[in-house]
Amino acid sequence: MDLTLIQGAISGMKTASDIAKAILELKSMTDVQGKVIELQSAILSAQSSALSANVDQAAMAEEIRQLRERIEALARWGEERKRYRLVRPFDGAVVYGLRASMADGDPPHWICTKCYEDGRKVILNPKENPKGSSLLSCPTCKAEIVTPWRNAPEPAYAAD
Repeated sequence: MDLTLIQGAISGMKTASDIAKAILELKSMTDVQGKVIELQSAILSAQSSALSANVDQAAMAEEIRQLRERIEALARWGEERKRYRLVRPFDGAVVYGLRASMADGDPPHWICTKCYEDGRKVILNPKENPKGSSLLSCPTCKAEIVTPWRNAPEPAYAAD
């Protein structure tokens, strides 16, 4: 929050208070009307500064909420990534495989190395390759690993 906005609101309220005190000391209606206009201007200025400070505070509160969500997501991913280990299912391929001890009922599967490094768990899917072999394909980043076989091998649990 901008400290000058808060200081501006406080200063405006002090000015309004000073003007209000001065009105009480005035004798003529013309002088009173002039001071009332000054008072209204000071109050509007203070309200404007207070409103700006509230807008800044709301924006900072939203940023804090988003940062907390991001921290929680990173903590969840930190736990999830422990479930996987880098494996080589066949020559020329490196993927992350689910550790047997961390499976917790999930079937064996492989996840994309790029997405893993980007903080996402994306399961590689077998796909037919028109050249006679098969592919392991990432639906998110579109990475493809060509297998040496017509049918992609079945994933196995990674050793611990």
